[in-house]
Amino acid sequence: MLKALVKQIDAVAEKWLPLPQPLDQNIISWASLHGWDASDIHCHRLLVRQALFNAIIRQTIPGIQRRTYGTPLDALGLEAPQPLVEAIYDAAQRSQALFNFWGELYNALIPQSERRRIGQFWTHEQVAEWMVAWLLQSRPQRLADIGCGAGNFLLKAAERLEKTHDATQLCGLDLSPLLLNVILAAFSTRRWNKPSVLPTLTLQNYLETALPANVDAVICNPPYTRHHHIAPALKDRLQAFFKTQLHLDVSRQGTLAFYFLLKLIAEMPDGARAAVIVPMEVLDARYGKVAKHVLCQHTALTALIHFSPEMNAFHKVDVGATIVLFRKGYERQNQVCNLTLNVLPGTDELLGCLETPCPGKRELAFGSLVVQPQNDLLEVPKWFSIATTESLTVDWETSGLVVPLKALARVVRGIATGANEFFVLPAQKVEQYSLEPYVVRTVHRNREIQDIILDEARWQTLADEGKCVWLLYLNGEDVSDPHLRNYLAEGEAVGYHQRSLVQSRKKWYAMEQRDIPPIFFTLLTRGNPRFILNRAGVRPLNMFLLIYPNPHLIRADATELLWALLNSNFSLSRLHSVSRTYGGNTLKVEPRELDNLPVINPLALPEDIRQRIKGWIDDFYRHQQASVLVRQVDKLIETLHEQILT
Repeated sequence: MLKALVKQIDAVAEKWLPLPQPLDQNIISWASLHGWDASDIHCHRLLVRQALFNAIIRQTIPGIQRRTYGTPLDALGLEAPQPLVEAIYDAAQRSQALFNFWGELYNALIPQSERRRIGQFWTHEQVAEWMVAWLLQSRPQRLADIGCGAGNFLLKAAERLEKTHDATQLCGLDLSPLLLNVILAAFSTRRWNKPSVLPTLTLQNYLETALPANVDAVICNPPYTRHHHIAPALKDRLQAFFKTQLHLDVSRQGTLAFYFLLKLIAEMPDGARAAVIVPMEVLDARYGKVAKHVLCQHTALTALIHFSPEMNAFHKVDVGATIVLFRKGYERQNQVCNLTLNVLPGTDELLGCLETPCPGKRELAFGSLVVQPQNDLLEVPKWFSIATTESLTVDWETSGLVVPLKALARVVRGIATGANEFFVLPAQKVEQYSLEPYVVRTVHRNREIQDIILDEARWQTLADEGKCVWLLYLNGEDVSDPHLRNYLAEGEAVGYHQRSLVQSRKKWYAMEQRDIPPIFFTLLTRGNPRFILNRAGVRPLNMFLLIYPNPHLIRADATELLWALLNSNFSLSRLHSVSRTYGGNTLKVEPRELDNLPVINPLALPEDIRQRIKGWIDDFYRHQQASVLVRQVDKLIETLHEQILT
């Protein structure tokens, strides 16, 4: 149904496309807020979609016109034709199965990829239900939805309050007037059992205003916007604010979600409750240590609700997230529930397991629960791993066989070019510009290598397919060759020398220098992390981590042994303990995180076992079946474990 409505809106939109130039400056600023290029025709389509959608809200719902918020889109002067208005109205009346018809329609019109820069992410109805239910247990006077978006939290709260007859006031705050209009539409067209009181809505950027007065319950799915899209001046103000309020120096590398969480904690009154969706990066990245410290020292955590790697509770979002439930104010001896979900439970089931928690770990029908003292959390490097990760047992720890990877190898990030489209080339382009003396072999997309080895034949296949397998690898010295000078001049003509990373070099075309790594690892993967044996002599780009075995490992001819052991289930299953987990089984591992990955030390194995693994590796070179090699190594490790236990 929603796709059909989008088609109808697009058919009407053609009348106004492309938008006449020059565009109003407010329209350009609105587009920029969303991360869109106002000169692009695709952006024009998105703007017209938004304007028509806003017009439809105003024309469809009786009496809403006087309550709606003005938007920059109003300058376009668009009106929706009556047949379209009637079609949308009929769909809204027939769509009671959809929890938030107007929000869902907006999502269909402006897909997730187009909402990424502004940080708008849809909250699953069941997730909203849990968070609202936990907050309303305390019967707060005033519940605030900070960054309320399309209003799922507010709708859920109103729905629940209708049943309990409690008098909690609802308020919402967002920087998008269009989304505030969506909330008005959702409340106005919903079938309530009794007249519903509209929430108090405020058009405001939370990072530039204070928490609403008299709020004793806060709910928030904060915008997820990366640090390089946050204005430096705003970072300056926030750093000064946190220094004053929390007496802490806060990293400038934090995302908007990071700043939202800290600001909420700083401004909430003691005893107030909060339910916040927090991207795991906020807690498990290096800059996130501050957030963990603030949570442990300034709040009483009730629960950290995680989603297993196989789940994707946040549709089309590669951001792993945790629901954090807490009260403002530190409580000595507080116990925290670390709940990891394999399926979505009912609200009563979820809230029930959080009541009167007993220390320890137990399995549930819908996941697993670990209860531990809040004071212990500061010593846990990755909070996501508490209830999910297969940690090292005492027998492995005392066996002398297991070490962190950093004891055996050095890990560095692959080469960052600053302009892949200029520096990373297919063979045809290398030949066209006669750049053969100045390039080295590379790979830059992990999807191009699905196996655990990259050999000459596989690399040549990529080259023959026209993949970008050559890297312009200059050291900044002699560039007198006219062919090379011509290519560099073309790069300067289109502005590559002005890119931020490129500009930071002494010579803009001088490349980061890396030795050829014997092994490299897929830094960001979805369901298939792998350590790749480099038999093609490539220097991978920064979508990979490069692994350089220590000299004593090389002298012992144990590089391939390390590679085979890293690809075992023993090590791969423990990646979650050191990595950042995102939605849809996606992992991201930074160099200093991979340093700590547990691995069987090949040099600690008896000589006969080392020779056996080498024989399997030789067999692998013939049969080329990675699954066979991995299965053999896994079985060997199981046998070693049994021997340790006995």
